[in-house]
Amino acid sequence: MLRTAVAPELRDWADNRLISAHIRIVKPMVAGTVLNAVVVCAALIGRIPWLDIAMFVGFTFGAAWHRVWLADGIARGRRQKRPQKIALAFRLNSLWMGLTFGILLALWFPGMPADVQLLLAVCATTQIASAAYTVRTLPKSATIYVACQAIGLAIGLARIGTATALCAIVVLMLASALLVRMAFTARDLFVTRILSDRDLAASARTVKLLLNEYEESGSDMLFELDRDHRLAGVSRRLSSALGLSTGELEGRTLTDLLAPSDERDSLARAIAERKRVSNLIVSCEGADGHTLWWSVTGRPCFPVDGERTTFRGVITDVTSQRIAESRAQRMASFDTLTGLPNRVSFDRVLEQVLDGREASDRVALLLVDIDHFKHVNDVHGHPVGDALLRIQAEAMAGCVEDSGLGGTTPIVARLASDEFAILVTGHDACDHAIRLSELLIDVLAQPVVIDGRDLAVSVSVGIALAPFHTDQKDQLQSYAGISLQAAKQGGRSMWEMFEPGMDAVLHERHALALDLRHAVARGELRLFIQPLVDVASEAKTGYEALLRWQHPTRGLVAPDQFIPIAEETGLIVPIGEWVIRSAFAEAATWEGGETIAINLSAVQVGHANLLPVIVNALAETGLDPARVEFEITESVLLDNSETNIEVLNRLHTLGVKIALDDFGTGYASLTYLLTFPFDKIKIDRRFISDLATREESQAIVGAVIALANQLGMCTLAEGVEEQDQLDTLRRHGCRMVQGWLFGKALPSEEYHPRREIALAPPPAARLPRARKTRASQTYSRRARA
Repeated sequence: MLRTAVAPELRDWADNRLISAHIRIVKPMVAGTVLNAVVVCAALIGRIPWLDIAMFVGFTFGAAWHRVWLADGIARGRRQKRPQKIALAFRLNSLWMGLTFGILLALWFPGMPADVQLLLAVCATTQIASAAYTVRTLPKSATIYVACQAIGLAIGLARIGTATALCAIVVLMLASALLVRMAFTARDLFVTRILSDRDLAASARTVKLLLNEYEESGSDMLFELDRDHRLAGVSRRLSSALGLSTGELEGRTLTDLLAPSDERDSLARAIAERKRVSNLIVSCEGADGHTLWWSVTGRPCFPVDGERTTFRGVITDVTSQRIAESRAQRMASFDTLTGLPNRVSFDRVLEQVLDGREASDRVALLLVDIDHFKHVNDVHGHPVGDALLRIQAEAMAGCVEDSGLGGTTPIVARLASDEFAILVTGHDACDHAIRLSELLIDVLAQPVVIDGRDLAVSVSVGIALAPFHTDQKDQLQSYAGISLQAAKQGGRSMWEMFEPGMDAVLHERHALALDLRHAVARGELRLFIQPLVDVASEAKTGYEALLRWQHPTRGLVAPDQFIPIAEETGLIVPIGEWVIRSAFAEAATWEGGETIAINLSAVQVGHANLLPVIVNALAETGLDPARVEFEITESVLLDNSETNIEVLNRLHTLGVKIALDDFGTGYASLTYLLTFPFDKIKIDRRFISDLATREESQAIVGAVIALANQLGMCTLAEGVEEQDQLDTLRRHGCRMVQGWLFGKALPSEEYHPRREIALAPPPAARLPRARKTRASQTYSRRARA
């Protein structure tokens, strides 16, 4: 009866709302049905044939799965919402589920013991009641479900034949009929409510549309269409937006004014089929020639008393929002500094390329990193660094485009601060990737001028290939990153192709770095010392503090294995603090007044905590600053030189000495002698190893010693292992030596028997990451000592 009271154009809408209401509770309903089936099966095992149980289980679970599948497909839109066919499908499913339980009750209920009969009756009545509730918005489906189970139980009771059973049948049928009637009533109430809500919402929207039209600050435009779907009663605001008079707009269809698009076609169909549209985004050409974006909302109306209007709606200008959204989408996909695609965009393209790759196609991923970019930022400032990134990004994109080595779908993207990615595709991707890498290394190494500053940087490139190495996106990126790290560790300004085993090396370094974080707290670091000998008297006048790591499982780890890791991770700062405190405490126990030499890396010198640590350690141990000597490499003066020189000057004011280590192996050794008044120059062991046999080495060493003497600096030769080397150095006037000839690196007690002293570990600190510097070689070269 209610269906006849619903307008024909709203019947499908109402039916769809009824179906949607049922879909929301399908899963709880099915779960209850399955639970009942499990309970029934448990009670009937051993009482009826296994074949019957298997059939019951199969039919029950099949019907349950079918109902969930049906509901899920409708909810997700995989099946068209045609309410008549959907309702029929649910009725057939209810028949399936109802007959499964009903037949079981009719066949096996009479022969069961009283307790099993009670359980079956409870399960049946529970399902009858729950069906009337859960399927109430589809009352015909509920009726079928209730009837099948009620009739099945009634047949079972009738076969018992007792008066009590017959009375139970009467009660069962009356209750079932009442439940069915309640389901229909619930459906009617639901439809009445949703129709009322719909009318209220429509009235509210109509009022809102009218108010928006007359609001002084409003920007919306009302429109009306006649029976021929043409504009009628055009508003002045709509006329002004399009730059056309009301007369020119009258009689034209709204869709003729819009730019071709799927949304325009959807609007035309909705108007023709008299359907609602809501917030449909369309575009058109405005009065100034620019594109306007409109949001169209409208509904059909039913003319009365001779009215011609059949469709009424409102247009909202969303051009500014559309432009903002477009800008936001671009910002989400492109790097704002360089204009290149960003990581999100690149990942999406890479995945598409890998998924759409033909069997014979190759894909090469190049990761490009600007070497020492942090140094540019630190020394010249971030504006200069940003300008350098823009120049390098433009040059990189130009190389890829002009060389033609990018393949069929080249892309250049900026992934991080100074890290870029290039995608090379095609049959020759491997060869092109190598040639492109060499071209990039050459072109990007060219000096550039920014704000009057001449800057020259290099790049390192890591390459990984698909499918040769892997065809998985994340793995390909990981392999390219590993090969990039290998290029950096190999000296930078070079390219590396991923090879099996590179990842194992990287994982080994990561494992070592994790263990190194706990080495100080666990007391695994060891302080060794090596004598510094006066050439004239051959007396031990001092010692150099050398670091060793006694790993619990790896044994004694060489410094050249863990010092670079400490520099890269920033752990060199707490480790260096431990060395300073421990070395000062050791030296304070020496009764001969020997000096102690300690290596400082560029990372330590650049850390704000260095001076307080040294001052506190001197105060705690009472060590005379004149007995302390700090050794630095040229990288300390190369990185952030002005700040670091200020730190060295402040160390000098404390009374400690500063030595230039590895003299002659760096970038501009003689220049640094003018930059800072060093107390000592240490001649690198590479000049000493063949001192007795090569005249060139003798000439170089002699010149260095003479220069140091002229400047009033002490000279110390490293790696002296033979008497001939000592004699030669003595003839040239070298004042101090160090090497195996006078003793190798040993624990302090081997040279100074003493009582045990307490070495306090430094406080734990969270430190920033620091890039590797040449100062890492300072400890590494002592490995042989």
